[in-house]
Amino acid sequence: MNKLVIVFLMFCLRAEAQHNGLSEQKLSTEFVVNFDYKSYQLNAEARRHLDSLTHMLHNQSFIIQKIQLTGHCDSVASDAYNDILSLKRANTVAAYFRAHGINDTLIKTIAGDGKRQPLNDNADSVKRLANRRVEILFQLAVLPAKDTLSALPVKTDLPLDSSKPTLDISHLQVNDLLELKNINFYPNRHLIMKESKKNLQVLLNTMQQYKTLRIEIRGHVCCLPDYQGDAFDEDSYKEDLSLERAKEIYTYLVDNGIEPERMTYIGLGGKFPKVKEFTEADKTANRRVEIKILSK
Repeated sequence: MNKLVIVFLMFCLRAEAQHNGLSEQKLSTEFVVNFDYKSYQLNAEARRHLDSLTHMLHNQSFIIQKIQLTGHCDSVASDAYNDILSLKRANTVAAYFRAHGINDTLIKTIAGDGKRQPLNDNADSVKRLANRRVEILFQLAVLPAKDTLSALPVKTDLPLDSSKPTLDISHLQVNDLLELKNINFYPNRHLIMKESKKNLQVLLNTMQQYKTLRIEIRGHVCCLPDYQGDAFDEDSYKEDLSLERAKEIYTYLVDNGIEPERMTYIGLGGKFPKVKEFTEADKTANRRVEIKILSK
């Protein structure tokens, strides 16, 4: 599958969502990469196809929800040999995705079917090449365009009202931390969900009411191996997700009239988890934004 085909498929997926008038739609689509004879290493063509695929995924308005990888072989050699080889091929593609910013937790299945599921009768070298493959099944969600996602209301939509709620900071001292509840982001991105508007307003009201309050906005993410400093951000195309999420809140407050000198922001990656990650609830607890009181 070449880059032109991948671009066409991505365009069709987005067009389908827009045609149905949906802001988010679950879709499934399958890609294939092929392997050389008795090899589980990516050849140049397979690597180009995967490069194009990951580039499209990182630069389109998609959330990857699930990936399934299934390796296959041609008819040469025994079942036992091909079972091992096909699994190695699937693991090779999984390793490629991990190395190119795809979160390991999204890869739900890595399997090898050996030579049990041929696409054809293996009658010649072209047909055998087609059978030496890894099938990549994606479950995707199509999001609104980035310009609509980031278009959160600014000052004119947020009139100052003393009756509006604020954060309770009366008990906090300098250097204390306060977690911002229900500030949600699109998965693997730093764009804030519109459903979080009312919670951002509470933070904004607090900054407006307490004129001398200075804060540090601290972003945290979950699910990182020890060697990785921060999670991959599909908007910035860098490993800076916690930093960009903290910066997004900082930018929101500045856009709504809060003086920049009253705030700083920092991304802490997964350095300070609240809990050990055994369940989805644990991971959710560790994905958070906090404010640190610098002065009151």
